[in-house]
Amino acid sequence: MEKTLIVHGWYADGRFVASEPLPDQEGRAELLITPVSRAAAASIATAFGKASKLRTSEEILAQVRAARDEWGDR
Repeated sequence: MEKTLIVHGWYADGRFVASEPLPDQEGRAELLITPVSRAAAASIATAFGKASKLRTSEEILAQVRAARDEWGDR
């Protein structure tokens, strides 16, 4: 090989899956694995109930209407 080639991909369950076409050349190869931490599956529902002061839908609607009234006719 004339130059070093880098092939990006993913290694899982003992297999390497390239995320790009493999080169049409042969030569020595190394597999370097960069561990990534998997984030816990996040959901909007996890945020519910975490506010310091929970408000009713009526309170939120009143706040939105007051803000809209401040805008005036634009």
